[in-house]
Amino acid sequence: IHFGQKFYGRLNELAKLLEITTVTNVGQPGLETIFVSGLPGSGKTHLVDAVRNFVSNIGFMVLTAKFKRGMEYSSKEIVTTLMDEMVSNIVRMKESGNDADVDYSRRVARAITGALDEVSLSTLVDFVPNIQSLIPQVTKKEGLGCTHWQLIFLLSKLLRSVLSQERKIFMALDDLQWADPSTLGLISEVLISICHCPEERGRLVFVGMYRDNEVSDDLISFFKSLVTVEGGNNAYVTNVELSSLSLDDVTKMIMSELRLTRRMVSGLADVVHKRSHGHALFAVQLLNSLVSDSIIAYSPMLHRFHWDQNKISTLKTADSVACLIVFNLTLLSMEEIQCLRIISCFGIQVQSDLLELLEDFKLAPQGGFKSCLCNLVDQGIIEIVSILVVFAHDLIQEQVYEGTPEKERRQLHCDIGIYLGSKTSLSANFEHEPIDVAIGQLRVSRASNSEDSYIGITSLVSIATSQINNAGPEFFSDRMQRTRFASWNLRAGKDAAEKSSFRAALHYYKHGIAFLGDDLWLEDTYDLCLKLYEGAALSSSALCEETCVSMYANEIINNVIFEDSLLAEYLLIGSLHTSGQCKHSIARGLAVLRQLKIDIPATPSPEVVMLTMKQTEKEASIYNFSQISDCQRRVDSKTRNILKLVDAISKSCYQIGSPFLPLVACAAVRYSLQNGVCEDSASAFTIFAYFEIFLTQSFESGRKWGNVAKTLLEDAALCPATTRARLKFYTFVNFWFVPLKESIKHMEDVEDMGYKVGEIESADMAQMHRYKYSFFGGEQLSLLSQALDNSLRSMAKSSVVLAKMSALDKDLIDTLGGVKSSNPYAIFDGEIGNRQILLNDAQSKGLNNIVEAAHLHNVFLSFWMDDYEEAVKSSDIAMSFPSAKMPGVKLVYHIFYRGIIAYQLHRQGKGEKWLDEGNKMLDQVETWVKNSKPLFENKLVLLKAEQDASMCNFLPAKESYELSIKLARDNGYINEQGLAYERMGKYLMSIVEVPEAESCFLNAHRCYLQWGAKAKADKLWEDWNLGSSTGRLEPCTTSIKHKRNE
Repeated sequence: IHFGQKFYGRLNELAKLLEITTVTNVGQPGLETIFVSGLPGSGKTHLVDAVRNFVSNIGFMVLTAKFKRGMEYSSKEIVTTLMDEMVSNIVRMKESGNDADVDYSRRVARAITGALDEVSLSTLVDFVPNIQSLIPQVTKKEGLGCTHWQLIFLLSKLLRSVLSQERKIFMALDDLQWADPSTLGLISEVLISICHCPEERGRLVFVGMYRDNEVSDDLISFFKSLVTVEGGNNAYVTNVELSSLSLDDVTKMIMSELRLTRRMVSGLADVVHKRSHGHALFAVQLLNSLVSDSIIAYSPMLHRFHWDQNKISTLKTADSVACLIVFNLTLLSMEEIQCLRIISCFGIQVQSDLLELLEDFKLAPQGGFKSCLCNLVDQGIIEIVSILVVFAHDLIQEQVYEGTPEKERRQLHCDIGIYLGSKTSLSANFEHEPIDVAIGQLRVSRASNSEDSYIGITSLVSIATSQINNAGPEFFSDRMQRTRFASWNLRAGKDAAEKSSFRAALHYYKHGIAFLGDDLWLEDTYDLCLKLYEGAALSSSALCEETCVSMYANEIINNVIFEDSLLAEYLLIGSLHTSGQCKHSIARGLAVLRQLKIDIPATPSPEVVMLTMKQTEKEASIYNFSQISDCQRRVDSKTRNILKLVDAISKSCYQIGSPFLPLVACAAVRYSLQNGVCEDSASAFTIFAYFEIFLTQSFESGRKWGNVAKTLLEDAALCPATTRARLKFYTFVNFWFVPLKESIKHMEDVEDMGYKVGEIESADMAQMHRYKYSFFGGEQLSLLSQALDNSLRSMAKSSVVLAKMSALDKDLIDTLGGVKSSNPYAIFDGEIGNRQILLNDAQSKGLNNIVEAAHLHNVFLSFWMDDYEEAVKSSDIAMSFPSAKMPGVKLVYHIFYRGIIAYQLHRQGKGEKWLDEGNKMLDQVETWVKNSKPLFENKLVLLKAEQDASMCNFLPAKESYELSIKLARDNGYINEQGLAYERMGKYLMSIVEVPEAESCFLNAHRCYLQWGAKAKADKLWEDWNLGSSTGRLEPCTTSIKHKRNE
């Protein structure tokens, strides 16, 4: 007899979980998220296993995984292995011969290929290798890489595709307290993405288990992220807290196992419950120890189990489950204990084929592992779960591992690591490029399936290296041996980084550095040191741990020759930018460029900038377009690092509107033409084109150099750098030459690219610009508000600055839309309550871009609500910032609105200066119109109407108003169509053409309502008493189809 193999107690909790899991929510399906918590050994896993077994029998696809204590750095691999298990299940359906399963697998394959393109699927293969078995045409491509956010995008698309085919999934993750923060973030983002899919979210049940005495701040944040989504009815979060077993639970367990009545077992149950305090594992272990000691034994005479109640009542037992486990372990043979100690070195579980590989290991138990495992399984210490050998509970593993004397434990790790390392290529020279391992991915044969299948993505290289690391650097005194193991860590770190497991990579790089100890930067360790520190800095950068980036980069810079420090300088400059130290980032970047003999003038005065632009234009114009395109060639790593460095400096320059930005761009253009043009040059050519437009007003020159950037990007591989370059090109250059709706489409494309490659800052910025363009382009305000609702919180996770600027946009949209219940600033958790607080906060922190955005918000809102004097005040403040004059969508509409305000103030008798101001704004728009008539013509014509109205030119004014209305309508600008009607109405009212004026106001009112600007429409209605108007509405016809009507 063996206690603990069946499910006892927890009937209320079990019923609750089964109800949540199996009952369909009618009307509003949401993602069911269940958190099960309790002390170690309280029965969390046992409870969820009971639910898992039930739902598996009713058609759910069941996926389970467990995080490991002491191996937090490998958490992400556990999640990706879980996803691979999901695809593996579908592959087995494909090969099953069952028509329904085969059809399901085909539908899933079609859904995946429809959601992910070829490059995305090739990237996903690194994490979910079974994709190739499901979709044979997918090929693995080397060197694609994958960032944290890119992986979120890929896994979200994959899971959504599977869920779209109507089969429910039960996903359980155990021991969440041992998952690293970035993995918790990954799980959270994937689940949240599913929450936003109305059909798919109702088909997923997620269960997370954790020890309630080991809850970290990161785990609390994980819980909060899902509770936040619950507020929108997209998810339902249930918490199940497991307390101690009741006396009745213990009684029923003993009754069931011993097949005796309650009366006969009540005394035994009372003793067990009191001694174990209702702790589930303690009670089970105690009962099993009573059986193994024959205190509870079968009596042939009584034909039942029997025990001496007096002996049990006076029996001395361990005070805790840990002590009891230790005591029980002393009853095992030395071979069984050695077997357990070896297994415990790998954590709570180990692949069975790895134990087979260790059969020839000098410290393996005599007779092999199999002979020991049989008895350990019978005693409930070990379980064989498919291809894994697993401790029955992590408390048992902890006691076996910690019960091994420290010196002996370290030696065991060392011996295992060296033995496994001998089966790989780890003994190769570390100076060479990584080479294939002898036993790459571990494969085993399933008992139920003759075909091999992958077990995760952990190679023998990382397993062997981890064993050495667990022994610790201080365990090895030989210098050559320590250097050898440092190179092992370099290899394991590279392997992990290539799979974008940057937490694991950083773990190995850190250990590699630790193994070198006092032998850093010596002649024979220089290359190894450089690679380890570069790897650590790159991994820290990928994990957004800027303090670590700075530490590792500075260590390189302080110890290597200048030419070897360029990558470290690039990472350090990028880190300074990310941490908000833009001025420091620029200063350091300029110093590095000057050290490279790349001339950057010390004083960026307007005269110097204009002269540098002119010289660069002259030098670059020596080459024609085809020559520049033809000179693309393989560029060496030094040149690429320098161009990347320039890109990093440019980001900081743009962030604070530094006058060094055009100088840096000019230097990069000249450097590229001299050393080789490549896709990394596209950013420099884009910025140069931008300043040709901005500073010299030479749109033709801007178009020319913009086309160079466009050509470089057309053939460039999709990656973070090219995504950033595309964003710059479409935002600052291409915008001037295409209709606004085309720019919106470009922003959608860049946003999608950003998510695909994990360039989240660019994706968020493209999203922000898309919303701005859509607002100015007349998109329905309620749709924009809803879209921003879905985006703001996720945006705040990656860029608080962009989130604040987008919150201002949503505030503007909701105010015009008359939405009073909305508070876009709620995402900042009480830190910022409204626009004024946001403005004060930005001013105190010197965040001029947010200060400018807040004042522009007030300009636009005051303009639409006819508070022109307030609009002028905010406009003057905004114009005082250099960045406000930089070309872009905000400048276009700022100039346009300010021109209308100026003409109106002139007609109100505020002085001739306003007529001059209006003419100045009109002249500016007139220089733009030849670039893109669909974008600018209706605005120019409306400003000319306002000019004629101010000059009392009645007929030209009326004709221009009417033309502006038509042009706005033909280009789909319903908001500007309403504005033109309103402006014409005000003019006609001023010359006492009352009926015609009222007709204009009624048409403006209709346009504003169609736009969704209810507050604006209501104000117009009240200001002009339109309820008693005798005016007439014009037919509501448009020449193009609006996106909102599609």
